Amino acid sequence: MSPSSFARVVPLVVALLSAVVLGACSSITESNTRLSNYGAIAISGKNAAAGRATATISAVFFQGFSATAPNSALQQSDQCAYAFVDSATGSPTSSLRVGESLALTFAGNSVAMPYSTAFSRYEPVTGTALTYAAGDAATISIPGAAGTFPAASISVKLAEPIVPGPLVIPVAGLPLDVTWNATNDAGAAIILSMRYGATPTATVQNEQIYCALKDDGAFQVPASGLGAFLASPNVLRSVTLIRWRSQEVRPDASSLAHVVSTVDTIVRFP
Repeated sequence: MSPSSFARVVPLVVALLSAVVLGACSSITESNTRLSNYGAIAISGKNAAAGRATATISAVFFQGFSATAPNSALQQSDQCAYAFVDSATGSPTSSLRVGESLALTFAGNSVAMPYSTAFSRYEPVTGTALTYAAGDAATISIPGAAGTFPAASISVKLAEPIVPGPLVIPVAGLPLDVTWNATNDAGAAIILSMRYGATPTATVQNEQIYCALKDDGAFQVPASGLGAFLASPNVLRSVTLIRWRSQEVRPDASSLAHVVSTVDTIVRFP
């Protein structure tokens, strides 16, 4: 799909922020009926003061027949689609135990991620502050457990704070210029989500323009795709920019650990 020719996507184009996407899309085929082990680690950041970011982190482990994990380094072109806004919330849970606690090295600090029986996932103790600056990285060590998931270590350069440039809603017939502080890093990518009410009488955000972009600092949303956004009540219009990076390791032939770091910011219009 090219940015100048939007496609109507039903059902929802799944946002990478959803931790479920870290487990990717599973499918069963006649030639692939053996269960594999997967680990999905999500580091979700928000902009903070002084050019830093704060983050939450969680990890789940499960079995599946086949999965393809998203790879930020593969975002070599800009693509957009229309998608419904899914307001349902929920958190993924582990079906595998891979030890009592994961070890997290985060911006020079060591943090334990014990298994939470309340939420069925691995995460730092509630209240643990996780902050980082541009250029920092995180390493997660998985102790492993016999017969479930092998010991492994995975590292990712953390997504830098993302700062949008001025956003001005255009008049009909003109494109929307979106800018941000680019990294120009081939390992990073951007998600742009423009949410709005799909009709002038809408009372909730129920549709979005969803774009997967290179992290080059600028994108122009074509005028041809902005009709519903411009018709939406202003209070329902918002723009979210998300920077993300991913890494994966395969500790053995039947196991995959995948980590994604994201940081996002939301712009609302007065």
